[in-house]
Amino acid sequence: MNTGVTRRRLLQSAAVSLLLESAATRAIAETEIQKSKPKATSFTAVVKHRAMIRAYKSDPVPEEKIQRLLAYAMRAPSAGNLQPWEFIVVKTPETRAKLAKAAFDQTSIASAPVIIATCADVQRAGSQYGARGSFYSLVDTAFASLLILLGAVEQGLGACFVGSYNPEEVTKLFALPEHVRPVGLIPIGYPAESPRKPGTPKLPLSKVVHAEKW
Repeated sequence: MNTGVTRRRLLQSAAVSLLLESAATRAIAETEIQKSKPKATSFTAVVKHRAMIRAYKSDPVPEEKIQRLLAYAMRAPSAGNLQPWEFIVVKTPETRAKLAKAAFDQTSIASAPVIIATCADVQRAGSQYGARGSFYSLVDTAFASLLILLGAVEQGLGACFVGSYNPEEVTKLFALPEHVRPVGLIPIGYPAESPRKPGTPKLPLSKVVHAEKW
């Protein structure tokens, strides 16, 4: 028997086995990564199912979902890319109860496990755009708020944008500096109700779309 040939065959066989094992390991790893990724939801479905939810289950919202919503908000467009938004995440029942009182006793705020308050730093945009920066900061923070609302649908959560509140009380509760204004209070949680049918239907496009001029 040729010892050299046998040794080469053994080495080749071992190399093939290592390659196969490595390929199998990569395949398993890729499968696990795919499983860990959130399931894709079409933009059409997200927009279609976006609704104001005002009743929530007591189940806590996982921290990774909250962070994902905030990451979505950071993708909002902003004038000069100055990103004038600030976010305050509220979880404690005591603070939620105080916010509900500041929002004229809206129960959705007190019952939601999480509230994301979106705020606008008017100074950040004003540094480049002057007086107009205040307007830009509010618009940009509204964009960020909408991405949170859409992201909640994608995450299987319910959310609601609350703009009816006493701004002085909210500012005091959050200890906001003078150059930061509250924009929206967004209660978030697993829905405990089906979306309510709006009292008024959506206007047809023909009523609101104009060509070239009014």
